[in-house]
Amino acid sequence: MSGIFGLFQRDGAPIDPADVTKMMAAMAWWGPDGRSHHIAGSLAFGQLLLHNSPQAHHEQLPRQTASGLLLTAEARLDNRAALCHQLNIPHPDRDTITDSQLIEQAYAKWGEACPDHLIGDWSFAIWNPQTQRLFVARDPHGNTALYYFQDAHRFAFASCRDALLALGVPRRLNELFLAKVLVSWPHHPGDQTIDQDIHRLPPAHAMTVTPEQTAVWRYWRLEDTPELHLPKFEEYVAGFLEVYGAAVNGRLRSSRPVAVTLSGGLDSGSVTALAARALNEQNQPLTAYTAVPLYDTQNTVGPNRFGDETEFARETAAFHPNINWQRLDAHGTDPLEGLRRSLAINNEPGHAGANFYWIADLLQTAQQQGIGTLLTGQGGNASISWTGAPELASLPVVWRESGWKTAVKQALPFFALRALLTARATRQTYQGSAILPAFAQQLQLRQRYIAAVGRNFSASESHRTPRMRRFGIIEPGSSLLGSIWAEFGAAYQMEVRDPTLDKRVLMYTISVPDRFFTGPDGQDRWLIRAAMAGLLPDTVRLNHLRGRQAADLGQRLCQVSAAVDQTLDQVAQSEAVNYLDLSKMRAVWQAIQTERNLASTQKAVTILLRGLNAGLFFVLRK
Repeated sequence: MSGIFGLFQRDGAPIDPADVTKMMAAMAWWGPDGRSHHIAGSLAFGQLLLHNSPQAHHEQLPRQTASGLLLTAEARLDNRAALCHQLNIPHPDRDTITDSQLIEQAYAKWGEACPDHLIGDWSFAIWNPQTQRLFVARDPHGNTALYYFQDAHRFAFASCRDALLALGVPRRLNELFLAKVLVSWPHHPGDQTIDQDIHRLPPAHAMTVTPEQTAVWRYWRLEDTPELHLPKFEEYVAGFLEVYGAAVNGRLRSSRPVAVTLSGGLDSGSVTALAARALNEQNQPLTAYTAVPLYDTQNTVGPNRFGDETEFARETAAFHPNINWQRLDAHGTDPLEGLRRSLAINNEPGHAGANFYWIADLLQTAQQQGIGTLLTGQGGNASISWTGAPELASLPVVWRESGWKTAVKQALPFFALRALLTARATRQTYQGSAILPAFAQQLQLRQRYIAAVGRNFSASESHRTPRMRRFGIIEPGSSLLGSIWAEFGAAYQMEVRDPTLDKRVLMYTISVPDRFFTGPDGQDRWLIRAAMAGLLPDTVRLNHLRGRQAADLGQRLCQVSAAVDQTLDQVAQSEAVNYLDLSKMRAVWQAIQTERNLASTQKAVTILLRGLNAGLFFVLRK
């Protein structure tokens, strides 16, 4: 994905060209195919270009429009045909018109309501010199990143925080954000980052900035999608395949070869199957990468889990004649190197530190092989492959499947359940986290969680409904998943695209009544299983086991034990001692060296690696 940046002197002072140079240099890795900027008095826009589609070769940004507006954008629009029709683009121009030109014309037609009409991964900024009004928007739920900083004198935005830090934005630690990462607090991101003074523009949000004020609003709510009622289940499947196929096919528009991440499951497996089918019709290959363990995982995964994706992924790849399947064991990238790379790219500690090593290895391999577009299916858990939640509609089912205690909690009225969760939160000790107890107490983390529990209840619909549970996973309007993937892709000079997060796919799957996700014999994820008949081998399509990523993490850490010890010592000499329980982290490290089993591996993920990710943030912070 290309990158954009901008600077607006709210006090009317002229732009200092040196500031523009600093911003552009700080995020230079976003623009392997060109960089440009435009200064107009108290405003500057810039773009760093990646040729992510055939039309991107014709992009010339920032650009002043015929009406005097100034525009910069990074965009891949997946509903180009519909937009061209709605905007009356002449047929001879429809294949060559750039995505930013479509955004320009959409803004001319619909004004600040234009984001509702754009499908794909995009962010853009438009400056109106007549009204002295800056309009900035980001896609509904795609893989893009946009950050901003503001004070009384200036407003700055960029796809990359490095560009804002280059302006001298202070690095004041957002302690609550850090704490939420450490304890894996649900639904925490929103507009917050690890830096108090830098905010992210969340997905499905837009903003206007004037010399006097800033207004931010959410322009699209997945939660408002109505339920879909069709006569037969087969009609739901057909409609789903049409929407999902369009989402995959739209993401195949690429200047360079396309690849896909392929696990042994249904999410990436279905993306792979649909992409392979579409590319095969064009006599084009599809490269598929599967991350596999280096060491035996038999004792480090739980029941109904597998730690090696090889066999299921092999069967999916063999099902399509044009798939070039590659197993990647990340033998040259250890977990600590993965943490360092992720911090250099994302500039803040993250939740999934245990996975960064194989992600970095996969992206590096794809870059070396000239891949321009990498497809994933990471957003599928609550959309295309939602398990269904029959227990939320049937107390006998939850009693049978989960026991009487869970059934009783399910039957409790709202006020009683709120009291129960409040009591549980009051006793919370964060044993599965590396957070320092004194730090959690200082932040009154338990009290904050209790307050959050209260806010998340409503009289009309509780978090216990299937729909609300799914929203808790998708996090519409607040997820930071897209930001992470956008920055990772930019670092490896490619675009990471996820059709399971397509606006149309999210809306369609959330509209399907929950009962249709459960099969006639009680099978879960029935919508995707039924849709993939003939597209995935039945051994994969009907498999009920789930993969466990980084299942050999303990063995990998033990192979670099001296480096782990050294890193723990470095963290102990940093500011991180004010936030991390180093004694607990060392105890987990000792346990994983003594015996590598399911319990020690899980603690290595949630306590040791997540703690080291936060600790290295302080060690490496600029």
